[in-house]
Amino acid sequence: MAGKTRFHMRCRLCAPLAVFVSLLFVPLANADLLEMADLMAHPEVYDHKTVVVIGLVKDVQLVIDQKGEPTFKFLLADSDGTLKVTSRIQVQNGDQVIVEGTFTRRRQSGRLTVYSEVQALTIRPLNQLNSDLVG
Repeated sequence: MAGKTRFHMRCRLCAPLAVFVSLLFVPLANADLLEMADLMAHPEVYDHKTVVVIGLVKDVQLVIDQKGEPTFKFLLADSDGTLKVTSRIQVQNGDQVIVEGTFTRRRQSGRLTVYSEVQALTIRPLNQLNSDLVG
């Protein structure tokens, strides 16, 4: 009986953490978390679809759009590749984030052609998960 009680107590303590982690990683549009290598190897499969990727924010640039609103453009990198990301959500160089958005393998903007870009819908920091809670 003591074993059953300990098990129930452990589950009761883990349940809030499990809910937090599941909420943290629940994508808005039921998109699966992708490895950057898969996305880069098969861009035609994900073109104009919602994707979720994890990486390191680099080269953040603030751009004012035609409506006068701030837009952030940055590179999202991991060990396998780099994506361009456009977002209304502010990020900092060095942030580890989960980006969910619409992937476009090729976009024409005037004379400029942009390859492998994500228009971010949500950006969530990975550092929200407190390692002291993981047990």
